[in-house]
Formats: sequence, C-alpha cells, structure tokens
Amino acid sequence: MKGIVIGAGIGGLSTAIAMQMRDIPVSIFEAAANLSPIGAGILVPPNAVTILERFALAKQILDSGKIIESLVVVDTRGRTISKTPAFYAKNGQRYPTIAIHRGRLQAILLGALASDTVLTGKQCLQVRTDGEGAEAEFRDGSTVRGDFLVGADGIHSKVREAIFPDSPLRYSGQTCWRGVSSATLPSKWANQLTEVWGLGLRLGFVPIGAGQVYWYATRPVRAGGADDPADIKRQLINLYGEFPDPSAEIISGTEPSVIIRDDISDLAPLKSWFSGSVMLMGDAAHASTPNLGQGGAQAIEDSWVLAEKLSSCKTLQEAYRSFHDSRRARVNRIVNVSWQIGKVTSLSNKMACKMRNTIFRCIPPFMANSQSRSIYDVPY
Repeated sequence: MKGIVIGAGIGGLSTAIAMQMRDIPVSIFEAAANLSPIGAGILVPPNAVTILERFALAKQILDSGKIIESLVVVDTRGRTISKTPAFYAKNGQRYPTIAIHRGRLQAILLGALASDTVLTGKQCLQVRTDGEGAEAEFRDGSTVRGDFLVGADGIHSKVREAIFPDSPLRYSGQTCWRGVSSATLPSKWANQLTEVWGLGLRLGFVPIGAGQVYWYATRPVRAGGADDPADIKRQLINLYGEFPDPSAEIISGTEPSVIIRDDISDLAPLKSWFSGSVMLMGDAAHASTPNLGQGGAQAIEDSWVLAEKLSSCKTLQEAYRSFHDSRRARVNRIVNVSWQIGKVTSLSNKMACKMRNTIFRCIPPFMANSQSRSIYDVPY
C-alpha cells in the first residue's frame, strides 16, 4: 500500500512521519517551490508534545523553542483576568507547552523524513478517486496515483474542494495580525503566554527563543481587507499602543515585511472527512479558529491516529471509518469551544467587557484546569 499526501505543512509532515514509523510508504506533494522557514510562531501544547515524543522529536523541539509555564489573560490595566497552567501531568510525566517559530518546527519535522519524501513545486489542481485508489493532478501537467490520498493542504484545501465542493468557511468577524519581534521580554512575562483583552481588541505575546517574541493581535473588521506595508506598524501601534508594556515595544520591534494579516475563519463541521480513497486531515478536515491554540496540535493527533488505523485495520474503508469515528467528537468540541471564545474576546461594548472580565475572574481554578486537561489528555 502506497499513499499520497498533499501538503507539507505540520499535518502533512507529521502524517508522513507516522506512516514512516509503520513502514507505510508515502510521498508528499507540496505546492511551494521550496520549503523555506515561513510563518510566525506557534504553540505546541501538551497533547501535541505527547505525540511528538512518540516520534522521538520532543527534545529537538524543546531545544529549539521555549517552555511556557502558564497562559495568562490580563485587562488593559495589566490586572489578571485568568491564569491557567500550560502543562499537563499524567502517570508521573510532565508534558509542557512549547512556544516555537513555525519554521523551526517544520524544519524539525522535515528532518525526520527520508530525503526523497517531499516533492516541491507540485500545486494540486484536482483529485480523483475510484475503486482502485486515488489520483492527483498538478499544475505542471503531471499526475500521480496511489492506493490512498491524504489531503493535508490546509483550510483552503483543494482536496476538500474536489471531494466536498459544498464545504463553506465561516468568517469569525475578526482579522488577525501576526509577527515575530526582535525583543527580550522582562522576567515578568518571560515564561508565559500573555493575552491582553480590551474593547474589541486583543493582543497576545509569548517568547519563542532568545531575542524573539511571537505576537498576534485581533480586531473585529470586515473580511478581505489589506494593509499598506509602509504604514501597518504605525497603525497597529496606534491601536494597541495603550495596552500594558511591552505591547508597543513588541510591535515596534517587528519588521513590517514579516507582519502577516489573516481573516480568522473556521470550517463548518463536515459530515464526513473521506470519500473513496481520499481522506482529509488537519485544517482541511476540521479547521478551527486559533483561540485554543490547537490547530497544529489536532493535525499532529490526526497523523498518529490515521497511521495507526491504516496499519491495524483490514481494509482502507475500515481504517478511514475508524479514524473518523475516533477523532470527530473530540475535534468538533475543540472547534466549537474555540469559536465561542472568539466571540467572547471580540466584545466591544464597555459594560459587556466589564461583565466578561468579572465572570472569568470568578471561574474556580479547578474548572479552568479541568477544561485544559480534557484537551491536553491524548486518548489514543
């Protein structure tokens, strides 16, 4: 049995690693001409670390990133709204959250694969499936066939479009700016992810290595907007400059060319993630808003479970059904909770925000910790 993976992001690379561990040959086809370290930062939470330990990659990722002890939300005056642990302990073992540059994470995953696994410059245009396998067609005119095909090509998946053309995205009403700043955080902020909640505005920042801080900022605006690169930093400082220090300094220390703007959307839940010999995974199957920091983690979980099912089930269809049934309820819950958190953080009415902050301050720690444990505990 030989497989095709479309997309060399976190999900696609993790899938190939999990397949490689089980001696299932796969090739990854990536649209980009080369795999350069792009993007900003990412959190690798305990559930993802659990799987990465099985890949024997957790130490490499830890050495290339920064352990985060807690997730802290403050108001615009710096007063704590909530604080939850960012680690998970199970059976005497402690699984941390690691903040890392996305490019470094992808490079580590790529380095775990055989050198000929990834083919670049392969932009997928169409996917077809029949009783004997699946075929992908690329912009360069080439095609490839496999016994199965995994669509790991993200929220704007061409694979999903081919097998489920009626699968709309849902715009959350918020746009997000992300970047990596050349900054060193004061000790107060150095071991945590910090979010500041204001009136319709939110800013988060976290260290990802020596002299590097990953940050993101959200604001309710119409989808489809664009920025002037020459002016975007000034605009963001104007919006978030009154947030507690070091908010303005972090934005100021970012090169405008590395500031990324994205409309925050997720995927309306699909009834199924597969058709014939084609399976979706990661954001292609269940894209969520980033409010729980679980997008990459759920793709990594997908990779482990899908490879396990393909190696243990008697038929491809049995493996696909078992994978879908094992993952769907957990993923849908995370997508829904993340969506709800986004609605809460985008409130812009002063009284509503005051009530929101008061309610979150009154949540008992055991309830917040219980929610975290339900996400961080890998049930596979």
